[in-house]
Amino acid sequence: MAFNGFGGAGLGITIAILMAVVGKRVQLKAISEPKTQKARAHRTKPGRRPAPSPHADLPPLRPPSSSPIVDVKDLAMRNTIDSALNRLPAALLNRSGSVFYSGPEAFMGARPVYFLGLNPGGNPDRQASETIRRSIANYRALTRQWSAYADDSWEGAPPGTWGLQPRVLHMLGELNLDPRLTPASNVVFVRSTTEAMLQAEKSLLLDMCWPVHQAVIDTLGVKAIICFGGTAGKWVREKVGASQLLDSFRETNARGWKSEAHRAANGRTVVTVTHPGRADWRNPAADPTPLVSRVLKG
Repeated sequence: MAFNGFGGAGLGITIAILMAVVGKRVQLKAISEPKTQKARAHRTKPGRRPAPSPHADLPPLRPPSSSPIVDVKDLAMRNTIDSALNRLPAALLNRSGSVFYSGPEAFMGARPVYFLGLNPGGNPDRQASETIRRSIANYRALTRQWSAYADDSWEGAPPGTWGLQPRVLHMLGELNLDPRLTPASNVVFVRSTTEAMLQAEKSLLLDMCWPVHQAVIDTLGVKAIICFGGTAGKWVREKVGASQLLDSFRETNARGWKSEAHRAANGRTVVTVTHPGRADWRNPAADPTPLVSRVLKG
């Protein structure tokens, strides 16, 4: 009887040991399997890698956080403009400059007005790191509404208060346009300290940059292109074929600077206004906003 009792206890101990060993093996297998799968997931077949695209390091366009559900039509619009950005020549991407002055939401839907300066100001040597490539990456990474005129601090001043910023905001306000939802850019994306420095490269730079503007104008159904200064207006009129003088405004001050609106055969209008870096549009005597308003209502 003692032997049977000891044998029963021994059998119980043996079974417990076997169960512990089996359980340990199952546990080890469960722990090791994810590592094996992870290792397999990172394996790639050997072969020649394709040549990297000049845009390979640019992030894809992200949907704005304020619009979590993007309309299919809006998404198609953004893709069209984004494709135009992708076709910018590699030689342009590493030059100092910037592309858009408003965020992705300004480039969706129907937008009646497109604001265009001549080119980014500043010093291309001191701002060598502020490249067109970087500007595109920043634009694509935006997840909020944004306007360089309303939200950026220029020269250390509070946002929207330096130089031409408050003057552009004045016009937008008078036209009941949200600066963060109004497309804005420059005819040429390359930065220069003076306008004269662009002349030698005018044709080349226009050919490089214009396809992006054409995509914006066509995709958004832009009715009026507002150009800052005579040179920007002249270059844009040449591109869209706007030669018919439609309307004008002359300042009612001693200098009497003139702003003009020209219409193209397709009905699109180019409004060449005084440059807000020189003319204070907040002064009624120098404000071309009523001219722009008449064009939009016409």
